[in-house]
Order: sequence, then structure tokens, then C-alpha cells
Amino acid sequence: MRKSDLLDELRSEIGVMSDKMDGGIEELYHFVIECLYEKVAAYQFVGIYLTKPYMFECLGYAGANPYPYRVRFGEGLHSLAAARGGVVREQRGKRTEVFVPFYRGHHLIGELVVIGEPSDQIDEEDIAFFCELASLFESKSEECNS
Repeated sequence: MRKSDLLDELRSEIGVMSDKMDGGIEELYHFVIECLYEKVAAYQFVGIYLTKPYMFECLGYAGANPYPYRVRFGEGLHSLAAARGGVVREQRGKRTEVFVPFYRGHHLIGELVVIGEPSDQIDEEDIAFFCELASLFESKSEECNS
């Protein structure tokens, strides 16, 4: 299956789940984590870190997590993405690490973190897809908190 077709299929599955969502947004976060990890072989790690006072805390993940459960603000690529207010994509050896922040208004809620291996497997098409997911998280967060 071509990557564009696979990403379209994922968009559809996640969109349907998002529309059916009864519980809080955490249900959607966990669904996205599992869906991406299970359906895209190149995604060796998919996780969501949410902001807590003075730190990012891992809500959930699939794959081998190379990061600590809690990451203090100011440390690592999590904080770099937050400070930049946008996607951070880093090549590290044979893998690509991507951090995509999402917000409620101007307040950082958390970050979608994806690690792809081999490093050339995550391209601009994937990044655009991750940004769409961040947008979905933002809109669902607004709905759940209205």
C-alpha cells in the first residue's frame, strides 16, 4: 500500500473514532497512539506527553520509549518544540524523532512524539499528518472543555 493511501486510511479511522468519542479526550489520545504504532511499521515509537506543573508527563505510548516518564521543562527536544511553538524534527543515528506540540488557546497541552526508523521513513507527508492530528487534539480539547 502506498504511504498516501495508508495515511488516508488512518485519517478516516481516527476521524470516525473522534466523532464517536463518548469519554474524555484521553480515549482519543490512546486510540491514536495504538493506531499509528500498529499500522505504520516505520513508527517504532508513538507517545503523547501532556504538560503538568514544571514538566511533561507521558500519558501513554506504544513501542520502546527512549525518554523518561517525566521530562522537566527546559530539558531535551520536548522543551525545544514547546519553546519554538512548532514541530521539531531531529535525525539521530538511524532514526528520526518528531515532536509536535498542541495547544488550547495559547496554552501548551502536550506533544505528540513519533520516532521513525530507518531515518528516511518519516517525510514531509508524515509531518503534515502529525500536524493534522495535533489540530484534531486541539479542537477536541476545546469541545471537551466547553
